[in-house]
Amino acid sequence: MKTFTSVALCVLLAAVSVTAQLSMRELSEITEDFRVRFDDLHDDKDDFIQLARTLTRAELKGLNEATLENLGNARNDIDDILTETREDIAEAILEPNANEQCLLALVDTVIAEGRRAGEGMSACAADKIAIKEGLGDEFRALTNTLQRIATAASEYTLYTFAIHNSFTEPEEHVEWLEENYDNQVEFWDNVARPEAQEDLDNLEINRPALVEENRLCLQAVITSLNTAMNTVRGQINSC
Repeated sequence: MKTFTSVALCVLLAAVSVTAQLSMRELSEITEDFRVRFDDLHDDKDDFIQLARTLTRAELKGLNEATLENLGNARNDIDDILTETREDIAEAILEPNANEQCLLALVDTVIAEGRRAGEGMSACAADKIAIKEGLGDEFRALTNTLQRIATAASEYTLYTFAIHNSFTEPEEHVEWLEENYDNQVEFWDNVARPEAQEDLDNLEINRPALVEENRLCLQAVITSLNTAMNTVRGQINSC
């Protein structure tokens, strides 16, 4: 009887051991499957983040180049207006009956208006620089946050072993993986990616408007200078 009991106990223990071993093997297979799925999710996120960074740099570069082109065109127009006025004053000074002091006072006016136009150009540029830097900071913060989320996703399967007792509660371990994977997919597909894509689309859509706004700002500076120089030209004859 003792022998039978001992044999039966050994068989029971062996069965328990095999069952436990199978459970751990199954858990290992499941966690490996989730590791691959989390890695794929991480790669998908990482690819999108890199694309977002590339597009952001391209859009900001485009905004910068267009703004510089506007500034260059405005600078040329301003130089032409000032040069033409200075030449008119120089020709008037050569006249026999010219009032040199009066004409030199007009030169001072031209210099002052030129300085004011330069300040106007700087103000137009500063506005767009602030917008560009603000957009750059905003997108850097966004992509950095998404990058942290993507990196965390790739570490989830390893993290689960630190917070679960896989020997006594393997089912809870698996449930946690399933729940967090689904949450990650839900968040990425329905929150993070759409919001980031919307921001990228808005940047692309708004860039022409920002460039045009900058051009109009500079055009107002040129118009103001033209008005001032027309007044100066009208005063040349009186000198």
